[in-house]
Amino acid sequence: MPYLKQIKIGKKILRFPVYFPDATRAVIRSLDSQDLIKAGIEGLILNPYHLLSQPGLAVIKKSGGIKNYMNWPGLAITDSGGWQLLSLIYKDKSFGRVDDHGVIFYKGSLGEEKKYFFTPEKSIRVQMDLRTDIIICLDDCPGKKATRKDYETSVRRTIDWARRCKAEYEKQLKKRKIPTGARPLLLAVVQGGSDKKLRRKCAQALVKIGFDGYGWGGWTADKEGNLDIETARFIISQLPEDKPKFALGVGYPWDIINSFKVGYHIFDCVIPTREARHKRLYTWTKDPGRVNVLKTNPRKLFCFFYPDKAKYRVDSKRVDQFCDCRLCRNHSRAYLYHLFKIGDSLAWRLATIHNLRVYSKLIEILRKNIA
Repeated sequence: MPYLKQIKIGKKILRFPVYFPDATRAVIRSLDSQDLIKAGIEGLILNPYHLLSQPGLAVIKKSGGIKNYMNWPGLAITDSGGWQLLSLIYKDKSFGRVDDHGVIFYKGSLGEEKKYFFTPEKSIRVQMDLRTDIIICLDDCPGKKATRKDYETSVRRTIDWARRCKAEYEKQLKKRKIPTGARPLLLAVVQGGSDKKLRRKCAQALVKIGFDGYGWGGWTADKEGNLDIETARFIISQLPEDKPKFALGVGYPWDIINSFKVGYHIFDCVIPTREARHKRLYTWTKDPGRVNVLKTNPRKLFCFFYPDKAKYRVDSKRVDQFCDCRLCRNHSRAYLYHLFKIGDSLAWRLATIHNLRVYSKLIEILRKNIA
């Protein structure tokens, strides 16, 4: 299968593969736009539910869109809010409820008691108000303990909501007088768990409606906690070759490599930024410029560095000899140990920059391996 190398979004080119870190609330914690650019990051993924709650649409619209608001010159994706069904409502019913009409959140992103109604139509309107480059249809993402009946409901709703999203999207393009060459791309999400019949049903229905790209939705891990590569490959087989595929929530560096191998183009996750703050840094075990990452066991390409270990208190070596990030070029392991020990925010910043650079370097290498 030929691998899609790039797509055009307005005047910008999005090259594949690509990794988008999660800037859920319009920020990668402790970093600014220049930090991200220097770390090789080309795009961010943001969440409309959280942004609708704080700072609110009025503030963002007054700034001319979320990218202007946060001074981000790169690309941006908005997730529909569907993940919040799984992470909030299906986990704790006090956060809201879901029915065929849409979603009601009982709380704001900061925990305040306030109702937010999220229908497929509103999800599209909010995302277009945010003025991002790629928007995603609202989907019903079932919980971890979902039954077969739950998955059937999820697929039915996801298809229906996608149809409503597409209709609202086309309506908004006309209403806002957005020319074809300037429109945001619209992606739909394939649900169905590990059930191939449900995945096929969902994928085929979404393809019939027609979208600019498609996402692998729901849990991406199997029962053992490993990447469910069989489901990943099956979903790809049901989708058009000429459309980008988004592995939502993937993931660890080795999972990105394995997903890339079966045909995915876009990746996002909170892993590198969250783990950096929790004192876990990714490092290369081999020179990434001298090893074929597609023919090497991906898990053996990376190891973890924990900067709070006492043995690093006087270690003058760099964190990763194969990394060119701000941390590795300018500071020692001993200094990073010191920063974490005294709880200075610079520790977060440098560690986050490093982990993001590992990811962006991986993306650079994968692009070189496209035939």
